[in-house]
Amino acid sequence: MLYYGQLVIGPAGSGKTSYCNILQEGTFKRNIQVVNLDPAADYIPYKCAIDIRELICLNDVMEELVLGPNGGLVYCMEYLLQNWDWMQEQLNNIAQDDYVLFDCPGQIELYSHIDMMRKLTQLLVNSGFSISSVYLVDINFIEDDAKFLSGLLMALSASMTLELPAFTVLSKCDLISDKKKLKRYTKLHKFNQESEYANQDEFSKTYKSFTSGISELITSFGIGRLLCLDISDDESIENLLGEIDYAIQFGDNLEPDDKLYDQAEQQL
Repeated sequence: MLYYGQLVIGPAGSGKTSYCNILQEGTFKRNIQVVNLDPAADYIPYKCAIDIRELICLNDVMEELVLGPNGGLVYCMEYLLQNWDWMQEQLNNIAQDDYVLFDCPGQIELYSHIDMMRKLTQLLVNSGFSISSVYLVDINFIEDDAKFLSGLLMALSASMTLELPAFTVLSKCDLISDKKKLKRYTKLHKFNQESEYANQDEFSKTYKSFTSGISELITSFGIGRLLCLDISDDESIENLLGEIDYAIQFGDNLEPDDKLYDQAEQQL
């Protein structure tokens, strides 16, 4: 059996849970199931098909093993991998035509220098999933060029680690009133041409050369264009889903809906 979905990743507060919730509540021509992979989650607004907290909870780990938040989270994810049979049993209850969102923890350490998330994605692929990673970058990152580039470098690091079709998305675009401002950040060649350091002093020249090199590096790995996400705009969400669907080939193997054929015949 072949399943489809997204690994929703990004820093804490970037809007991952809200993104999963709005997709599940919306009507986007798919039945969406959400899997919570964050053992530290306090509140989940969506209907959860699988919840890692039923297997292990961060607060319990911190209390029993006297670990801090980061160490406790690493332990929880290692425990999940060691007990993958539990997850596999839960995944077996998901219908083949369901579309699955994996709501992931926000600690960047899990994607940068610890390979457990790569192991997790490999287990999902081995279980029959065709998935992409969707890295959310908070729109507030565009307030500062250096902050913006650091966010993209984190996205690049995570994408390379996971070895999946990857999308980098500017989230919370509904908070920006000047939509024209987004063009500079969604196309990296424009970003570099319009550097905030436009003066010709030595620092500005060095900074612009540095940002140019970083931009070229990021672009060379396929992040030359960022997608915008405005959860208040269905068209924005549908455009994003269309890009992801094409990458994971969602819809190519779905059976025709007999109800649609019956309705069409009745209209003839």
